[in-house]
Amino acid sequence: MLALGYASAGAGLARADEVAAASGLHLALRTGFGLPLGRYADVRTIAGFRDTDVNALADDTYGAIPLWLDVGYRLSPSWMVGVYAMAGFVLPKTAESVDPLGGGCPEGLDCSAFGVRLGLQGQYRFLPGEPLDPWVGLGVGYEWIWSNLNGELFNIPIDASSSYAGPDLVHVQGGLDIALGDGVSLGPFLSVSAMRYTTCSAELAGDDVSCELSEQSWHGWLMLGARGALEL
Repeated sequence: MLALGYASAGAGLARADEVAAASGLHLALRTGFGLPLGRYADVRTIAGFRDTDVNALADDTYGAIPLWLDVGYRLSPSWMVGVYAMAGFVLPKTAESVDPLGGGCPEGLDCSAFGVRLGLQGQYRFLPGEPLDPWVGLGVGYEWIWSNLNGELFNIPIDASSSYAGPDLVHVQGGLDIALGDGVSLGPFLSVSAMRYTTCSAELAGDDVSCELSEQSWHGWLMLGARGALEL
């Protein structure tokens, strides 16, 4: 009986150690390439001008290179909840010379754009502890994007900037973790988001210009890349 008691206690301690090991800090860093989807808005009014033919994001940019940080806590071997922060370096297209205002960066101007996303997320791992561990996740948050244009257009000096912001209503993600060592993994991931810009601002030659998204629209990003994760 005493032996059985010791065995039972030992088994209990082992299970407690397993539970303790199952919970802990999750850190991950991702990068890759993001393809733009959708439009800034259906109708946009800037400086009193009502624009009903608003560019799609893909008219202005080839895509973005994200740097994505995940910080979370494992509630169990399979479940993780946490936060994410992402910075994206946007790659602007060059506008066609016959239509310099039709989308992209007009010739003669220097253009740059940068985006940030912050939010909450949850992930589920299907095969924790296995060499190949597929996972899925959901997230919500908020997005900001800023762009700047400088130079000359039709011999007219241009110094303009704009910004857009709105909720990251949902992004669905998934991937495959390939174990490299104790708590270390590397693998591919895919993410697609549904977003909506709700506010905008504009500036021309240092002066604020009114900007309103009279009729909002959907947009998003389709991201494919690699993720390295560390489980502590």
